[in-house]
Amino acid sequence: MDVKFMHNLTDALKVAGCSIGEDLIPVLYNSLIQLQSENHFESIYFWGRIVTLSNDYYIAYGYQKDPIKDRIFFYSQTILEWDLIPTDLPINETDLVRKIKTKFNGNPRYVEIADKFNKSSGEPGVVRLTPSVLFNDEGAMEGGEEEYSRTKDSSRIKSVHLDEIVSSITIGEETGESESVEDFSANKMIKEEDRLAISVKMIDNECHIAPRGFYYKLPDGNIVKAPYFKGLDYSEIGNENNFLHISSHRWTPGKSKQRLDYNGSIDFLQPIDKDIPKGCWTTRIVSNRYLIKHNLLWPGAVFLQDMNLGIHSFFYNGDGVKNLDLPFMI
Repeated sequence: MDVKFMHNLTDALKVAGCSIGEDLIPVLYNSLIQLQSENHFESIYFWGRIVTLSNDYYIAYGYQKDPIKDRIFFYSQTILEWDLIPTDLPINETDLVRKIKTKFNGNPRYVEIADKFNKSSGEPGVVRLTPSVLFNDEGAMEGGEEEYSRTKDSSRIKSVHLDEIVSSITIGEETGESESVEDFSANKMIKEEDRLAISVKMIDNECHIAPRGFYYKLPDGNIVKAPYFKGLDYSEIGNENNFLHISSHRWTPGKSKQRLDYNGSIDFLQPIDKDIPKGCWTTRIVSNRYLIKHNLLWPGAVFLQDMNLGIHSFFYNGDGVKNLDLPFMI
């Protein structure tokens, strides 16, 4: 959502179920304008909010030249101070994030660990790390009350603080049984800040869309926003080919040539009609004015357009968890 149109789209956000509170909008607007000035961005956008168990994450991004390739993302929990979202994260962390089905804790330094695999029974188990409890390979316990439980869900994730991990390993070293915690390797741990970065990237790649004609590709390859674009009209909003993913990973040159009205300057992005599963986008028009498109695969991701003003925006307001059960619900 372009901050210039934040006040104009307040009612549209309420209709879409993504209201962030009218009292926060002036503070958020001033904070983003300051962020734009400090980083010399051409435009600044409010991407959305990820709801957590404690302090929510507010996401924004800006760019200097290219509105797609040069985007730089930030996050904040106070709305006043913004931090850069990490980039170039390892692939194994991306695979781990896909398995997590729990909500964000709200602490960027929070650490989540995948379940330890019980070698003796061949079944996955849940391990809670506390300073007074130590587990061996057979699930035995030394000290403290019993904290070992079994679960049938092999992909279940448990969250712990980093200091708890250090305390457990330290106790194991002091008692000479440090080998009992060998499974807590780096490839099974992920910091919440890294999980936030990966989740934002995944949501943006799969859900961030724009109407056809909003982005224009120049002959030299540079991409700009069409200066006189006024949004889609009522005859165009019913065709999913008129809504395009803006992710550079979804560029499909040549595939859009199947359109009878193909234009290489605006049809260089992938339309949403090929998204899997079929039917993951729903469309509704409210009060004959607001166009709302919901993405069911990522609950909380919406595209909205004010048909009277011609202003459109993408916005996310959810818990950052993908709905993997959608194919069985459609």
